[in-house]
Amino acid sequence: MHFVYLLWTLTTVYWPTDGALKIQFLDELRVIRAACARPWVVAGDFNLIVDAADKSNNLINRRMMGRFCRLLNDLELKEACLIGRRYTWSNERCQPTLKKIDRWFSTADWDAGHPEHLLQALSSSISDHCPLHMVTNVSFHRKSRFHFQSYWPSIPGFHEVVAAS
Repeated sequence: MHFVYLLWTLTTVYWPTDGALKIQFLDELRVIRAACARPWVVAGDFNLIVDAADKSNNLINRRMMGRFCRLLNDLELKEACLIGRRYTWSNERCQPTLKKIDRWFSTADWDAGHPEHLLQALSSSISDHCPLHMVTNVSFHRKSRFHFQSYWPSIPGFHEVVAAS
């Protein structure tokens, strides 16, 4: 689902759980990104993890995790820092599996246009997911944290700027 705002585009996702459909969906997001000329946000239930720490057990499809990370890198998407929870989904069993699969990713131009934003995980008694709540133009003071983005070395001139500094 697409929402086009005056200054940016939001794509909401409910990623499939089937492996073959996940690969198809990766390709579909590439097509959507190529067609989007303005700042872009893609958010929702991705049904994929970015890091092994995003799951409470060691049953991890590392190949699919790698594909997802490559997609994020190729599309130059940055994840918003989630406040309030480590995991966003539970299978709600006695020994639950917990995962961080609900996410908010944005392009650098969206992030630069909304430097004071806050992504919170809310509670829910009616779903196995916790809803995400993004607030922009938040006035709070926090220490800025440096996060190296893996796509930076692919930007023309990156190595020259690093060498010069």
